[in-house]
Amino acid sequence: MAVTLAGFVDFEITWRADVFSGAPQSSSADSFGTLGINFRARKPRNEAEWGAALAALNCAVPAQLRYPVSG
Repeated sequence: MAVTLAGFVDFEITWRADVFSGAPQSSSADSFGTLGINFRARKPRNEAEWGAALAALNCAVPAQLRYPVSG
């Protein structure tokens, strides 16, 4: 979503891996599910293409969404 709002289209993740495995703070990264990624996107050819990408965004939040309460 942020990539599209920044003016790019055709976003895709091209590679992902657990790059923190074996690092001194790997347990901290594991607890958050942290991964390293490479991605690519491109600038739209014209305003209409970008408008179509914006229109396709779905920002709906499920009604059952619950956040953990700490403490």
